[in-house]
Amino acid sequence: MIVVVHGYEGSGPGHWQHWLNDTLVARGAAVRFPDLPDNLAPQRDAWVEALATVVLDRGESRVTFVAHSLGCWAVDHYLATHGAEGVHAALLVAPPSPYSLFEPIQSFLPPPRNPERWRPIAQRTLIVGSDDDDYAEASEFEALGAQLGARVRILPGHGHINAAAGFGPFPLALEWLTEVGALA
Repeated sequence: MIVVVHGYEGSGPGHWQHWLNDTLVARGAAVRFPDLPDNLAPQRDAWVEALATVVLDRGESRVTFVAHSLGCWAVDHYLATHGAEGVHAALLVAPPSPYSLFEPIQSFLPPPRNPERWRPIAQRTLIVGSDDDDYAEASEFEALGAQLGARVRILPGHGHINAAAGFGPFPLALEWLTEVGALA
């Protein structure tokens, strides 16, 4: 099962996560795109609990996370709390700076970034960022990858990799899902 995890404010209709969800549904893939609670006033514990409900309700399938922005830290907190059992891989797109001063996301900071919790899926995890993201520096994506043992891909001039940066379709997500064996 593929679990799409939105960030702060959710993912509006033009966001690549909606395109990905719709594409996966059309292909008949097992996908969930939960509406996490209070996306304008997110709370770490509520988001982690919501993810746990989805992951624990997966049946026999493995979970592959596809997260954007604050959703990346929600996945990180999920793994820190629940471990990686039943989790196959994670795509972390544009995680915000772990040093952000943006008030609404403070309950997620600092993110745990625990290499032991990520170890079972680190080889199948990809962190994607941009060299001109307003919410994190490219060096922070690189540091996160080094800390977790995950690959990092920096896209030139792609902003926060969201609808405002022109991302409705985001084929890289489909390519990665196929690469890690989450999508046939």
